Amino acid sequence: FFFIIMFALSSKPVSLRAAARPAFRAPLSRGAVVVRAAEEKAQVIQPLNGDPFVGMLETPITSEGDVATFLANLPAYRTGVSPTLRGVEIGLAHGFLLVGPFIKLGPLRNAGDGVAEIAGCMSGAGLVLILALCLSIYGSASFQSTPSIGVKTLSGRAVERDPLQTADGWSGFTAGFTVGGLSGVAWAYILTQILPYYS
Repeated sequence: FFFIIMFALSSKPVSLRAAARPAFRAPLSRGAVVVRAAEEKAQVIQPLNGDPFVGMLETPITSEGDVATFLANLPAYRTGVSPTLRGVEIGLAHGFLLVGPFIKLGPLRNAGDGVAEIAGCMSGAGLVLILALCLSIYGSASFQSTPSIGVKTLSGRAVERDPLQTADGWSGFTAGFTVGGLSGVAWAYILTQILPYYS
């Protein structure tokens, strides 16, 4: 194959001895070859605090002050509030908002006399109970033992562990989620049946 290419590229016939020699000879001068590296691109997404072992990426969105404040004020991350109250708050929002799709998109959406609203509220309550069962299973699988190593900051200062990350805290969170979720469904039922706001 090499001989065919050499023959095709040359204008005069190539002998076997000439084909065995390299077609390109390096210049005899020993000048340095300069190779330019590609310019470094600005990295927008980096590991948190430059530590790739943390498992969290720092983006322009998550590192902005307003977004960080918003995320810190979500109920799941508010360590000053008991896990039960955090569960109630999350459950209220989910219980109230889960009912709407069941009412408007469920199979009984065209039935008259408030049947769709009642069926949607019952479906929402059933889904809240299924989610509470899933939370209970997750808690019993994740928090079987107490970790022996404490939580420390990057500077080495000891930090109190979040009570939600324990078996008792998670069971309280699950109980609060169940009560809050069913209360949110009940509020949605009141708004659709008794108070004519969503008819």
